[in-house]
Amino acid sequence: MSTLNQINETQVARPVWKRNRRPRREFSFVDFLVFLLPLLLLVILLYGMLVWTFYVSFADWSGVAPNYTFAGLKWYKMMASLDRFWVDVRNNLKWLILGVMPTVIIALFIAYLLEIGSIRGLESYVRTLILYPVAMSFLVSGTIWSWMYEPNKGVFNTILRGLGLDSLTGRFATNPSTATYWLIVIFIWQYLGFAVIILQSSFRTTELQEMVEAAIVDGASRLRILIQVIIPNIRGGILILVSLLLISSLKVFDIVYIVTFGGPGYSTDVLSLHMLIATFQQHLVALGAGLGVIIFAMAFIIVIPYTIYAFRKWFE
Repeated sequence: MSTLNQINETQVARPVWKRNRRPRREFSFVDFLVFLLPLLLLVILLYGMLVWTFYVSFADWSGVAPNYTFAGLKWYKMMASLDRFWVDVRNNLKWLILGVMPTVIIALFIAYLLEIGSIRGLESYVRTLILYPVAMSFLVSGTIWSWMYEPNKGVFNTILRGLGLDSLTGRFATNPSTATYWLIVIFIWQYLGFAVIILQSSFRTTELQEMVEAAIVDGASRLRILIQVIIPNIRGGILILVSLLLISSLKVFDIVYIVTFGGPGYSTDVLSLHMLIATFQQHLVALGAGLGVIIFAMAFIIVIPYTIYAFRKWFE
């Protein structure tokens, strides 16, 4: 009798289970137009232009009129023979390293102080101050900082002279050996608020807050809490932040263009600025395409693998 009851229950339950299943929605033509078609066009445009740029870098296009005659590695050999190209590569690597790591470290300490050691009412003002540069374009930031760096009447040198520290005045963006580092300072200033907000959002999880409170009760110092409790538990946020900053530093152009235009000489030049000059001023379109391919290769070798790794760690 119990077996019959089980069979009957199974037969009764099966139709109910089928009724509760959601019918599978078929992909309509409207869905294709709204979702797939724009995505398809974007992919075709993106990778189509990438293939076109790669092909032009092997062409003999040196002038206003297009010339797709195959020239082999002519422009890559020319590129490798230019001292300016190797200066560009070194400067781009400086931006990748010195533009990213100090931004993350400074932002980490600021976010930690705002979360753990904040004074009532201070956090909102500090957040506004550090977020304001993010809302500014690089053109505006570069213009402001070029006035501040001006050797004769710039803000920094004027303040130093007013304090009687004439010996500390400098040329900042006009000194070939140090100009790139002063440009990187602008990048750090502009992205610092963005980095702080991302790290603060990583701090504000229930589990991490409970761990910090427990560490404070146990008498751990704030520096120890930061190193041993917070940093290991916000690893995902740090990885994502680093990947975003790497992408931004690799495609840097505006700051260099506005403040120094690659000078003095080409000491502060970067690959993107060199590509612009080669393509639109010297009309060496194939050389400009080759420089674009080098930028893509650097992104593919350095940024893209790290970004994939960061997103995997984020979703673990």
